[in-house]
Amino acid sequence: MKHWLLLLIPAIINAQDFTTLLKLSQNNLQLQAKSQEVKAKKALYKLEQSKNYPTLDAKLSAIYLKDTPSMNFNLPFAGMPPKIEVGKRPNYTGEVGLSYPLFTGFAISNLIEKAKLDFEKTKLEKKDAKRKLYMNIASLYGSLYALNHAITANKDAYKAIDDAWKKASGFYKAGLLSPADLANIKAKKYEITANQKGLENQRENIKKLLSYITTTTINNKTILPKIKLPTKEILIQEALNKRADILALQKMLNMDESDIKLAKSTYMPNIALIGALKLQGDTLKLNGDGFTNPNKSYIGASMEWKLFDGFTTKHRTDAAKAKKMARILLLKDYQKNIQTTLENQINTLQTLILQKEAKKAQYDATQSYYKLTYGRFSNHLASSDELSRSIASKATAKAQLEKIISEIFTQKCKILLESSLKEFEENLSL
Repeated sequence: MKHWLLLLIPAIINAQDFTTLLKLSQNNLQLQAKSQEVKAKKALYKLEQSKNYPTLDAKLSAIYLKDTPSMNFNLPFAGMPPKIEVGKRPNYTGEVGLSYPLFTGFAISNLIEKAKLDFEKTKLEKKDAKRKLYMNIASLYGSLYALNHAITANKDAYKAIDDAWKKASGFYKAGLLSPADLANIKAKKYEITANQKGLENQRENIKKLLSYITTTTINNKTILPKIKLPTKEILIQEALNKRADILALQKMLNMDESDIKLAKSTYMPNIALIGALKLQGDTLKLNGDGFTNPNKSYIGASMEWKLFDGFTTKHRTDAAKAKKMARILLLKDYQKNIQTTLENQINTLQTLILQKEAKKAQYDATQSYYKLTYGRFSNHLASSDELSRSIASKATAKAQLEKIISEIFTQKCKILLESSLKEFEENLSL
């Protein structure tokens, strides 16, 4: 019941903060599909385990012979019948048989181990899919934050240009402003309005993508949580030791080892114990047919050993060894790539932090310049074009500053997620 409630809640919640979106992403259809795949692999693991148990089968057969079973005699003296009945036409057999694989050259145990590793690998793949989903949400959320602030800055610019338009209209009526200067401010108003529409369309597209991923309705409110990064050494160590995709590759490496052992198992004999409670007769009572004993129960053992298989086992073993070696090389390359990516991501973050300081100084400068230009315009010391440019510069600088702030947030999320899902969830208390 709780599970179904969790699936219904997203349809009526307006998610606002970043951590809420991450929690609601558990209902993402791709993650749900991966959960079902985990269940399937668990069932297959249990299926392989069942091969290690004895099997018990019941069988009932009924046969009606065309001719009565008989034995022919070729005797030299007279008086003896040449043919004697040795059975009856109806035959019924009931059997409850037991078989147990006593030794299979470790084939069954290796199949069980391989299925277990495959189950564990799929669970790790689900975690890695969740990590990538979080990374996508972080990127989209950061973009939504930047667009929200760009829209706000654009609105402020429109308010400023509208105030300038009203003042310019008064100057124009008093004959203190030329028609060209008035038209210039009017054109800037249209430009800002068009820009506003474009920004709002971009925001709606981002919201739709976030809605699709988290299966919930997204509103315009965005709050960037504070994220504190560990040292570079800790991040790299976490990535190499705890990242789900690396652990999944290691599980696949263990599966390759199981394949080698499985291939070698055909060098060994297969030994099985068999037994059955078996009765036969000419009726369903299974009490015999008057000719042979009704109880045909038995117990025994069987052994099969392939002495020569045309080098099939050797070739299969060689292929499994080569596959394992390829996986080892792939894993080493993958680990180096992750370490390099993390180092590059950290360098990018440091650059973004420096850019933030530059953008902040630039915004402060444009704000001062706008105030100065507006005062000069009011005193007929600056043109309408200069005022328009100062308004646009201020809006652009504000939007760029917030964009850098959103990029720093997204970059920190990427670094944590490049390290490990656990590191990211602990940082955000998920």
